[in-house]
Amino acid sequence: MRPRLALLALALAALVAPVRAAEPVRQVGVYVLPYYAAGASFAEGPRVAVDPAYDKLLESTQAADIRKVRDAIAARPERVKPETMMVLAIRLYDIGLRDDAVFWYYAGRDRYVTMDAVLDMRSLMLVRVSEAVASFVDAVGPVIDGYAFCDIAHQQEREDKAIAWVAAHPYKRLGYADLPALAEDRNAGLVGAIAQLRDAAANAKAFMAQPENVKRFAAERARVDADARYCWK
Repeated sequence: MRPRLALLALALAALVAPVRAAEPVRQVGVYVLPYYAAGASFAEGPRVAVDPAYDKLLESTQAADIRKVRDAIAARPERVKPETMMVLAIRLYDIGLRDDAVFWYYAGRDRYVTMDAVLDMRSLMLVRVSEAVASFVDAVGPVIDGYAFCDIAHQQEREDKAIAWVAAHPYKRLGYADLPALAEDRNAGLVGAIAQLRDAAANAKAFMAQPENVKRFAAERARVDADARYCWK
């Protein structure tokens, strides 16, 4: 996992996908094994093994079931893994709730940032989490950011909302004594991670406030037909 994720770098990563026919991306057809395997089509449904409490609902092809997971996580988020939020984002995208998908993808990614700041993610107890989130970011990020940056101002709003949510709902595992911490003061690490996320978001806004950067960004999106692929209505 990229240490202390740089938000702008992750956004730009969406633009390095291979050039291909400009077909609308209506399903996040990714494989992050053993946690997620997309179906051949939406009608087939994916295979999910990320959280027993939600796996069956997340495998459903019924939009109401995906919304049920979203609402359940929003109601009691403190113990929800970043990986589960990533899968929720995938399924929300699949059912057309793409703004919700952006929020939950960012929330899952940012929750991981707090883990990386507080816990020793290189330990045997946590390294698989680090590897899983890295795989989800690499697989899902280009699609989510591809859509999110159809409207830069709206993307920034989703980013700010996700950071505020992560700050308001600290991950309970950060305080578990059986998980190795980077420093004795775990709360200081959490506060530092939130500050880092906010600084990175502010830097990204400053970057995109420069007309020449916006022009280059738009040119890269045009090169990979991002608007045709992700900005469909």
